[in-house]
Amino acid sequence: MKLIAPDPDMRVAMPYEYTARPLLTPTEAKFHSCLLQITGERCRIQIKPRLADVFDHEKTNGAFQMISQKHVDFLICRNDDWMPMLGIELDDPSHERAEARKRDMFVNMLFASTGVLLLRLPVQELDQLERLVEGLTKAWNHRWETLEMR
Repeated sequence: MKLIAPDPDMRVAMPYEYTARPLLTPTEAKFHSCLLQITGERCRIQIKPRLADVFDHEKTNGAFQMISQKHVDFLICRNDDWMPMLGIELDDPSHERAEARKRDMFVNMLFASTGVLLLRLPVQELDQLERLVEGLTKAWNHRWETLEMR
């Protein structure tokens, strides 16, 4: 094993300036904690997976390009085989912009076309825990039934 980290006083020259930042916003982090409490160890919660890593696609540039730079906020997978069960998007006011609406429509269609459910959750509804548990349970059961029919 080799740890790649210079002495704290040493700086490495880079062509651009980069800084580390938290992976999740405070709202996303709060929701992730909520998901952990709700799900326990019954599933795997992925944070911001790239859609190209979740969905197979035609081996053409266009198909890959459509999903290579997009992610979903959270992806819930089965424990045993990591099968995607449910995507979750937290919709804040930024989703009202025209460009975001276009992206959201594409993501909605992608999930619908693959049979993986997508839950869009307005951030103002994050404190409605009972509704959230009910929606997650319903979506999980629906996806499970769909996979069993294959």
